[in-house]
Amino acid sequence: MRLEVEKLLFLIHNFPIIMGKHFFRQGVTEKVYEKIEKYSVAPVFNTGFEVKGQWKDDLHNIHCRLVFDFDSFKIIEAEAWAESTPFPICPQGLKSISNIVGSTVGPGFNRIVTENIMGKEGCVHLGELVMNSVKALVQAASRDKPEWVETADYTQRWNDWIRMYQDQCIFFSQPGVFENSQEEIQTAFRSKK
Repeated sequence: MRLEVEKLLFLIHNFPIIMGKHFFRQGVTEKVYEKIEKYSVAPVFNTGFEVKGQWKDDLHNIHCRLVFDFDSFKIIEAEAWAESTPFPICPQGLKSISNIVGSTVGPGFNRIVTENIMGKEGCVHLGELVMNSVKALVQAASRDKPEWVETADYTQRWNDWIRMYQDQCIFFSQPGVFENSQEEIQTAFRSKK
């Protein structure tokens, strides 16, 4: 037992030296992996928001389009397609996106995505795309009130959004942050454009 521990300690101590020739070369700039995600959000008049997402790496180029109802945050339209996948069966897994039409974003939504999009009949990457589409939706929707939304309705939704970030974000975790007006915070958002 002691000999095995000594060998292990030797390997741990000398790993950078032993492997240095192959894995730790100075100046190596070759990428092993790169993934790009892209989201765009646009208001849909008298409805809500449309989110278009893309998940792309060297093997995949997957897209989704989701339309969310503003009042309920229910998904009212959902579609997914692929420009490229590693295996011929993969596009069949993208059909699972139809399983979330009618679902509402809120408590339990992660479970809904996991059970209905990921798994044996679905696609884990599509599940990631859907979850990050929701994050993009919240980011975009919190920046400006769509012209067709009543101020009182938007203010209520705004309060829901910023409370979601409490204890999740350094800014929204500060004492008194909720005393800042919605206009002050949105002005700060707009000034960064």
